[in-house]
Amino acid sequence: MYVNYLKNIRDIIYKNLMESYLPFPLDKKLFSSWTNDIRHGGETVIYTSYMYQIAPLLKKFERYANSFSKIKIPRSLMSLAGLFKPDMDQMNRSFKILKNISEMLKKSDVEFGYLYDEEPYSGALLIELGMIDAFNDYSKRLNDFFKGHGVKRIITLDPHTHNAIKRANLDLDVKNYLELVKFTGTGSYVFHDSCLYSRHYNMYDKIRSLINDSGIELTEDYLITSKEMGFCCGGPLGIISEKDSEGVAELRYKQLSSLNENILVACPLCYENLSKFSKNVKDIAEVVS
Repeated sequence: MYVNYLKNIRDIIYKNLMESYLPFPLDKKLFSSWTNDIRHGGETVIYTSYMYQIAPLLKKFERYANSFSKIKIPRSLMSLAGLFKPDMDQMNRSFKILKNISEMLKKSDVEFGYLYDEEPYSGALLIELGMIDAFNDYSKRLNDFFKGHGVKRIITLDPHTHNAIKRANLDLDVKNYLELVKFTGTGSYVFHDSCLYSRHYNMYDKIRSLINDSGIELTEDYLITSKEMGFCCGGPLGIISEKDSEGVAELRYKQLSSLNENILVACPLCYENLSKFSKNVKDIAEVVS
């Protein structure tokens, strides 16, 4: 039963990715309308992979996923488009984050373009679900896409996209925006590390150096915020078990809030999982400039 559930979810996501470069139906023009003053395309592009824009919708997808495994699967999710409509407040928040990141890159003298509604999704969801063969197939399609658009360098904005593009072994130079910018900020926060940034890509010290140099004061505790002892927000568990995902998130929130009521994250999925417990959770790109 459980194996069939995962197989059905894989088939749905994979088919949509191979047909439309999207895991489920999205209005690409809407989701890419956060800017209109960045040049179109070029050798270096800022790559959102729609992650900040669709993070709230991923939670909605998780809630419906179990139902998909019990009914006859449609040819693609396009027939279920009505389920995946964005909340405009959430959309506007994501747009502000993306605009701020692009402005920080410009201030750091980074030249870049944007693919707008041609931009494909990275395939990160396939990795989260352990569907590596499907991801490898999709990666070949991604590689052909970027080559066809003359892209040679990608600037990623979130850890899941960064991980997917790195693992795809594309013929591209891949940089994360946090490797390219400097910023200023104020206030006191506790920082929740992305597992991918801090441990897999060894950005723990780099990100803290950026934050501390910005003027923000970080509250630290070895047992809660160290590279060795910090742990996941529970986000990747959501599509398998929403209850377990929320349990992990609540535990992590209680740890962090015991140090500081103001929590800083650098990942849209971490934000979604932790912000349900407090309005004092912010993405780093919301509080710096």
